Amino acid sequence: MAQTPHITSPLAAHGTHRVRAGFSMTELVIVISILGVLSTIAMTSFSHLLSGGKDAVAAERREMLNRALHMFAQHNYDMVFSRQDTNTADEVVILRTLQYRDPNPNRVKIGSPYVDPRYNPAVSSSADSYRLRWTGRNYELLKPGTAGSGILMDFEGADFTDPFAFPPNFRMAGR
Repeated sequence: MAQTPHITSPLAAHGTHRVRAGFSMTELVIVISILGVLSTIAMTSFSHLLSGGKDAVAAERREMLNRALHMFAQHNYDMVFSRQDTNTADEVVILRTLQYRDPNPNRVKIGSPYVDPRYNPAVSSSADSYRLRWTGRNYELLKPGTAGSGILMDFEGADFTDPFAFPPNFRMAGR
């Protein structure tokens, strides 16, 4: 039985092949313009998601610190430290107390450190940023537009660095 070649088009039967052309320049410009308009619409309609995400991350960071305070209180004592509105020393000293683990095994607090010692946030009093302020018993979240100073929320993770080096004479806050 003789095999017949499979012919797909009349041009192929004559030995000539037609090359299919791609998009014309006009078609490319139109498609790119339409994609630009659609992406602009999408960006404006989804911009509120960024602020909602920041709210959620900031609230979770506040909860992380407040959970650490409750764990500290269960194993040690209630953290009662006067609120200082003139500076951020209270926020930082409470945070450092939660991060401290005594190097002497006989004086180690159960469960310490309660907050990762690599968490080294900056402080700010800018009303344009999210901040965590000490209230005297726990941390509260200050959203943009609210006056006050506190621990600055960094949403890029730059506040997690090398562990804080505690001085040998470190004294824990509270009581």
